[in-house]
Amino acid sequence: MGTTAASATDNEQIHFRTCTLCEAMCGIEIKHDGEKVLSIKGDKNDPFSQGYICPKATALQDLYEDPDRLRGPVERTADGWKSISWIEALDKVAAGIQSVQQKYGQNAFGVYLGNPNVHNMGGMLTIKQLLTSLKTRSRFSATSIDQLPHHIVSMHLFGHMLRIPVPDVNRTQYMLIIGGNPLASNGSIMTAPNMRQKLKDIKARDGKVVVIDPRRTETADIASEHHFIRPATDVLLLLAMLNEIYAQGYAKVDSRVAGLAPEIDRIASFAEGFTLSRWQILQVLPPLKSNVSSKSFVKPKARSVTAVWVSRCKSLACSANICPWSSISSQDA
Repeated sequence: MGTTAASATDNEQIHFRTCTLCEAMCGIEIKHDGEKVLSIKGDKNDPFSQGYICPKATALQDLYEDPDRLRGPVERTADGWKSISWIEALDKVAAGIQSVQQKYGQNAFGVYLGNPNVHNMGGMLTIKQLLTSLKTRSRFSATSIDQLPHHIVSMHLFGHMLRIPVPDVNRTQYMLIIGGNPLASNGSIMTAPNMRQKLKDIKARDGKVVVIDPRRTETADIASEHHFIRPATDVLLLLAMLNEIYAQGYAKVDSRVAGLAPEIDRIASFAEGFTLSRWQILQVLPPLKSNVSSKSFVKPKARSVTAVWVSRCKSLACSANICPWSSISSQDA
């Protein structure tokens, strides 16, 4: 995925590729002499990343040149590691899987998938068939401890687990971040390279970045506002915000939505009792922030079609459940 350009010397070449380590998919410029990598830089002409890359992309050279890098299948023996052919390796792996499953059951065999598999065309086309043939429910990946609730909600809302709403960070005037630290995660699940600059751009155009997090993160340091929240109380704040959305009439349910989710009105009745009275605020937000209400976070979002709300669902699956729903309802408010 990319192009090749001639360089100043006969031996040097520059390849333009896409980094596949995360879904930001930044453009990279690789200068090399034969098999020797001379440099890896951000592609300034990439319309998406505009020359930005994170340290992981720069370190691709270290990975490529690492003397311990696996360049073919190896087998551990009594005398140490020895190289074997692909045919021999695949036969041994198949025999091992069959032996484990016959002795202990199908689910005794576990599979772990690394993050770059999702950003690889070959992996996306073949992994599902491989997992189906293995007939094991013991499947694990970065998703298992990261954004799985996002996928489940997207499946129910949009019909596919990968149809995850992407916040319009480039044009938003109000960004609410709950339990997320995009400066550290590089904007994961937002497909937004160079998050530091994007957050600065929001503030530069008189927008606001609000962080709710029990820890003063790197993102909180550059945010317009940071509201500390007591650990494990996210759900109270989120339910109060959900109640505020209904109480102020920001949620609009048309016939199409009602047809797909006939019990959607139960959400309003379920959240009705959750309001951030003073005693609840003291339980959720520290006393210094007791003047903050759920309306503070809901009202700016509901009044602007360019507002976005993001969260990392490792802290609480409820965040992931409410956020995609809210991102839809607010666009019509």
